[in-house]
Amino acid sequence: MRYLLYQIKIESSDEKVVKEERVVETPNPSVETAQDAGPLLAPLGFAFWKMKGAFERETGVSAGTWFTLALLAREDGMSQGELGQRFDVDPSRVTRLAKRLEREGLLRKERDREDKRVVRMYLTEKGRGLIEGLSGRRERFDQRIGAVLSPEELKELRRMLGVLADSAEDWGR
Repeated sequence: MRYLLYQIKIESSDEKVVKEERVVETPNPSVETAQDAGPLLAPLGFAFWKMKGAFERETGVSAGTWFTLALLAREDGMSQGELGQRFDVDPSRVTRLAKRLEREGLLRKERDREDKRVVRMYLTEKGRGLIEGLSGRRERFDQRIGAVLSPEELKELRRMLGVLADSAEDWGR
């Protein structure tokens, strides 16, 4: 099966590239299904779920757990509301995640001293140990991606995903 990974067509009079395609062979029928289901959303969603699953298998923790603990490792004391805004996640999902991580002993929650409505989250030693212990697995995951995409492709992918994420903020509102 052939799968069109990207296509470039430049029509500017001063550019030489008229059309460029990168085609890869894949034995995976789900890629074809994702490509046929819609112009862009299906392969984007398919790639997200495949990468998320691969990340969770590699690290042994859910993506939500990883991102929460990694963020708290950098910004300990973040409020549940700030976490929800950062990841554009419903507050009830953040509350459920924080409760689970607290039950597992990975974080502790405290009311803000100045605003008792705000709940702040702090990594426990167990949580810090987990995130530090998993850093090698996360690096291996990144290396696997680096083996598939060149540094230039990775840079462009990050840029394009950032543009899409920023643009999507106001869509449907």
